[in-house]
Amino acid sequence: MTAVLCACTTTPQNVGQIGAVKGVLGGVTGDEPLAVQTARDVLSSGGTAADAAVALYATMTVTKPSVAGIGGGGVCVVHDRVAQKIEVLDFWPRPGTKTADGQTHTAVPGVPRGLYALSARYGRLQWGQLIASAEQDARFGTPLSRSLKMDLEASRDKVMSTPSLAAIYSRDGHLLEVGDRVQQLGLGALLTSLRVKGPGDFYSGGLASQIVTAVQNAGGTLTLADLNNYKPVWREATAVKSGNENLYFTHAPKSATGTGDITGEGDVVSVLNRYLADIDNAPTNSAKGGRSGFVVVDLAANAVACETTMNEPFGVGVGANAFGLDLASGDVAEPLVGPVLKLNPNVWEFYYGIAGTDTPAGATAQIARIAEDLVGAGSAAKLGMNAKGVSSVNYISCPESVPPHPESCRFVADPAGGGMALGR
Repeated sequence: MTAVLCACTTTPQNVGQIGAVKGVLGGVTGDEPLAVQTARDVLSSGGTAADAAVALYATMTVTKPSVAGIGGGGVCVVHDRVAQKIEVLDFWPRPGTKTADGQTHTAVPGVPRGLYALSARYGRLQWGQLIASAEQDARFGTPLSRSLKMDLEASRDKVMSTPSLAAIYSRDGHLLEVGDRVQQLGLGALLTSLRVKGPGDFYSGGLASQIVTAVQNAGGTLTLADLNNYKPVWREATAVKSGNENLYFTHAPKSATGTGDITGEGDVVSVLNRYLADIDNAPTNSAKGGRSGFVVVDLAANAVACETTMNEPFGVGVGANAFGLDLASGDVAEPLVGPVLKLNPNVWEFYYGIAGTDTPAGATAQIARIAEDLVGAGSAAKLGMNAKGVSSVNYISCPESVPPHPESCRFVADPAGGGMALGR
C-alpha cells in the first residue's frame, strides 16, 4: 500500500487532542493497520514521531503480538531535529537465567522500559496517553486483522497446542477469522499497570515478583535479577556517507568484505554488500521470524524506524498467563540489518526510512530496496532473493526532504505484511 504526503500548512492547537494539527501531519508505515492508524492519531494530536512510535508499538502488543508482544523487544534508529541527534535505542530481549533443569528458554522482556525510554527522551505527549489506546483495545477487544490472521495460520500448530494462545485466538477448536473480536483482559490489566505506574513495577516491584513466579511455574527462565537488571541502551548510530546525506544503521556489518551482488560505486554499495555477506553467514535461528518493522516521520522531520521481535512467532508460548504476557524465545538472534534512516546531518532534514522483518529473506529484500532507491535503478539486478523466513519491508521515501518538501514523500507498506501506510 502506498500513500503520498500532500503539501499543506500546519497549525498545532490543543496539543493532545486528535485534530490539533491541521494540514500535514507526517506519516506512518507498518505491518498492522490499527497500530498505524493509532500512530497517525498521535501525530494528529501534536505528538512527535517518537510519541507515535511508542503508541504504534504498544498497540501492536495487542493487535500483532506474534511479532511485537510485551514479552519481546526491539531496536530503533531515532532522529530528533531540535536536539540535532541521531541515536540507536536498543531494547532487544536478552536470554533469561536458567534456574532448573528442563526449563524452556525464555527471554527478558525489553518492551516496557524501551518504549518508556523513547517517550521520556523524545516524546511530547504524556506516557499514559500513549498507552491508553492499546489498553482499551485489549480490554474491549478489536477485530482480528488480516495481518494477524496470516501469522495465526502460519503458526497454527503452535497456537492450537498452546493453551494461553488457543484461549484467545480460537473458538470451538477453530482459529478465529478476520473480523472476529479478540479480547484480552489480562493484557489489558497489564497495560493499565504500565499506563498508571510506568515500567517500574514491571521490572522491580510487586508485579515483577508475580511475573517471575508465574514464568518459573510455567517452566520458563526468568529471575527477579533478570528483570531488575534489564536496561535499554542508547548508543551512536553507524553513519554511512550517501552524497550530501548519511544513512544511519543500528550497527556496522560484521563481515569485512562484501558479496558484490549490489553494483555501483561508493560507501553505501560497499556496506550493503557486507550486510549481504552477514546474511550468508547468519545463524539458523535468524530465519525463525517473529519480527516486524515500522517507520514514522512527523512534519518537523523527527523520525523513528524500528524493528520489533519475539525471536520466533508468538514467542515460546510460556509466560505469565494472568497478565496476558507471552515471552519471546530465549534463543536470541541479533538483527541482520535492522532499521535504517537517511538524513542530512548539516540541516537535519529527513529523506528516507526503512524497516522490515529482518529474516535472511526480509533483510535481503530490504537491502535490494535500499539499493534500488538510493544507489540507482538496476543496482540490485544481480541479487538473488533469499527464501529463508518471512519477508516484509516497509519504507518512507521523501526525495526532496522533510522539511521543506513533504509533498515529495511516499509511504509504502509491503502487501506481504498485511499492513498499512498513511501520510497526509
